[in-house]
Amino acid sequence: MKKYDFFNPLIVVAGILAFLAMGYVGSFNYRFDDPLDMGVILTVIFACIVFTAGFIISKHKINIENTEKYDFLSKNLLLSLTIIALILQTLNIILLGGIPLFNSTLKANATTNIWRVAYPLFLIALNFLLAKYYERKYLILIILGALIFGLNGYRTSVLGILGSSFITLYYLDKISKKFGILFIAIIIAGLMAVGYIASQSIAGQHWTLNPLELIFYRAAFTLEVFEKIIPLAGTTHGHILGMIFSSGSPRTFIGEYVLKYTVCLTSTLFGPVMLDFGYIGLTIQMLFMGLFLGLIHMIKKGIGIGIYSIILTHTIIWIETGPTDIMIWFLYLIGIAYIIISLKNS
Repeated sequence: MKKYDFFNPLIVVAGILAFLAMGYVGSFNYRFDDPLDMGVILTVIFACIVFTAGFIISKHKINIENTEKYDFLSKNLLLSLTIIALILQTLNIILLGGIPLFNSTLKANATTNIWRVAYPLFLIALNFLLAKYYERKYLILIILGALIFGLNGYRTSVLGILGSSFITLYYLDKISKKFGILFIAIIIAGLMAVGYIASQSIAGQHWTLNPLELIFYRAAFTLEVFEKIIPLAGTTHGHILGMIFSSGSPRTFIGEYVLKYTVCLTSTLFGPVMLDFGYIGLTIQMLFMGLFLGLIHMIKKGIGIGIYSIILTHTIIWIETGPTDIMIWFLYLIGIAYIIISLKNS
């Protein structure tokens, strides 16, 4: 499994192209009148080229040596924080009065302030724990986290936990071929199950697609939203960015602005920045992400492996959902701090 570095930042490009292919196929098979516009395809390819350029820049004329000095992150502290995060999310479910996975009304209100603390705390504490103090018994925490946070009804939480943990274990050389296949199967099954169950629980909607068809449909629909965004590029003048770091729902705003009715929409990794700043904004965003992930990938060691795993996983998630989550930008901020500390230690 370590012969090739499967999880270098260019996996984001592979993920983008795979998502584009699924969306293109889905646009033929479901309710869409026409296949994806060539403008969508060319814009996505352009974004991939810019991201790759940023990654290449990170590998040239930059020499950063990482020295680990994080003694305050003891095993007991990280384990305690991981368990506290699980308790907080359990409390969140109890206070909601039901399981959001099976109730669309509860799901709409499931991302409470408790969840906003519990989810990033769990991700950080778990991956740091695995990266610094790996023990086989900690695999139980991964499964517990995926199950408890999965009850919120969001696939992204399940993928965030399972995906980041898998990448951390991969770089620790704890993934055998057999274990890797099993873990990937669990991730795929978990994502399909949560997505399908949640779709069946939406009041007023009756889905006839099976779990696999639903994935292609979602990819096609999300790319169709991006297709409608392209002619509107640069017309919101930073409003979405302001909403991310203040209050409001960026995805709901995009639904109202683009489709003219109130709906929470995913608009791809490129949609929000295109609406706010057009192609210039898209270029800056993709160049930054390629450079940023390239730097962390180059210097990752100890907790740096956990930081890289979390950020890479959620960047891949953003391929569909869009970078509208302030919590994940907070994780990017942690990554920037890690790079700065590593620069000072060089």
